[in-house]
This record gives sequence, C-alpha cells and structure tokens, in this order.
Amino acid sequence: MSALQLRIEAVPQVAALVLALFSCGACNLTGITIKATVDGTREFTQAKGSEFANPELVGPVLAAGLVTAEGALYYVPDYEPLLLGTIFNNIAYGNGWLQAAAHDAELQGNYDAAEHYNARAGLLYARALMLTKRMLRLRDAGYDRAMANGMQAFKDWVDDNFYEKEDAETILTAGLAFLIAMSESEEGLAAAVDRPYATYMIERSVELDPTLQGGLGLTTLGTIWCTVPPMLGGNPNFGHELIQRAMATTNRTSHGALVTAAERCAVALQDRKLFYDLLMEVIQAGDVPKYRITNKLARKKAERLLKQIGELFYD
Repeated sequence: MSALQLRIEAVPQVAALVLALFSCGACNLTGITIKATVDGTREFTQAKGSEFANPELVGPVLAAGLVTAEGALYYVPDYEPLLLGTIFNNIAYGNGWLQAAAHDAELQGNYDAAEHYNARAGLLYARALMLTKRMLRLRDAGYDRAMANGMQAFKDWVDDNFYEKEDAETILTAGLAFLIAMSESEEGLAAAVDRPYATYMIERSVELDPTLQGGLGLTTLGTIWCTVPPMLGGNPNFGHELIQRAMATTNRTSHGALVTAAERCAVALQDRKLFYDLLMEVIQAGDVPKYRITNKLARKKAERLLKQIGELFYD
C-alpha cells in the first residue's frame, strides 16, 4: 500500500475523531490539550529532562513556566498534576534561584537587592500555599474540618486520603508548601502553629516512599530537627541521622542533602570539620546526570557557605 493510499484511508478516522471532539458539548478542548501537555511534560522530565537541561537556562525557563502554568490553571483549575507542578515550581524557583540571589546579594553588602529577592520569593511561597490548600480540598472536602479539629483529626484525614506510594509526591509537596510558607512568614510564632501539620504530611510521604526526589522528605525532616532549638524539641543529632538516610537513598549522589546537613546539622552541632568535609565533598564531586540541575545549585550554595565559615562557628 502506498503512502498516498495510507493517507487517504486515514482521512475518515481522523475526521471521525475531530467530529467526536467538537460534537461533545461538555468537553473542554483547551482543558484536554493542557492536561495532555502537562502529562507528557511530566513523563519526559521524570525520565530524561534533567539529563539534557542546561542548569544555566533552568531559572528563566522555570520563571516563564510559572506564568504559563497560571494561564493553564485558568482553564483547568482542578487538575491535580498541574496544581502539583505549579506548587513545586513556585517553591523551587523561590528557594533555588530567588533566595540564592538574595544570599549572594547579602554577601556583597547589597541589602536592598537581598530584600527585593526575598520579597519576591515570599510572594511565590504564599501562592504555593494557596494552591496547596485548593489541591487538598479537591482530594477530599473534609480537609478544612480536619484542620479545624486538631492534630489527631488531621492525621486521620491524611492517612485516609494518602495511602499509596503514588500519593507520596502530592503529600510531600503539600508539606513543603506549608513548611516554607510558615518559615518565611512575617507572623513568626503565630505561623509556627502549622509546623506539626506540615511535619506530619512530610512524615506520611516518607512512610509511603522514602526515596522520592532523592530522599527529599527525609532531608526536610532532618532539617526541622536540626533547625528547631533543643529547648523546643529539636535534636540535631537525630536530624543528621535522618539526612544520612536520605543520602543513602541516592548513594550520596544527590548533593542537596549533603549541603543541608552541613548548613543545618553541622552548624547546630558546631562541628566545623563535618561542615567543611560535607561541602568539599560536594564541590569536588563529579557530574551526576540524574541530579545535574539540583547538584549545580547545591555546589553554588556549598561555595557560598564555605565563605561564611568564620561567621557560623564560634571556635
């Protein structure tokens, strides 16, 4: 059969498909297209995206993608994969690029620029939290009631609605959004009441899949234990153990965990040698295609932290 015959015979099938799409009065064609694009992009990113992306280009692309995602949410406001990606990207761009730029500006003594970058990051975190609450309400209408009825009611709600390995990403992202919005909030202790809720969501994600995103849940829990003062229940030794478990999930190839252990746990323990050794391990490490983007960011942060070693340790 010739190529021309194949094209001619395909016409009725194509026409039938187009007719079916446009004759479905309830169908949202734009929404269908957006959902297919989101799903395809997620599959590519998870499989190959980090191998081919140039880390130097990711920041501007991520920023532009946030604008595109907001436009897409206008048409499909209730599509969880789109919500999930938008929430995570708000957090990632705010933390990995804007707050990194703020730290660099502080080191250079440009405090106005640092304040500007931090303010922009705060807006992204607030947006991430708002979208997170929408996403959780879509999972189950009982979300607000669970939040209002105290910690045990909330734990029961989380357990009832997130119980499969595939749920780990959603509840981890939700916990991160709560945690980072709380930590950057100007309300201080008033915002800190959300910490147990954020912590439990992350703990639940670890129960479901501790290896997710290079052990990000374990690293985050370790950060909490290392950052909270011991008088308020913190324990930097235990926090370091959790982050070491995260490192083991990737055989120490995801370097963000090492930088976090240095910045949070080694400083809390006032262990200068641990701090130096972890950061030098990151700086001297070779390329890991799977974690190329995040490792690039980790290396830049490691270099920045080493410059601050005299400020972070007392001896």
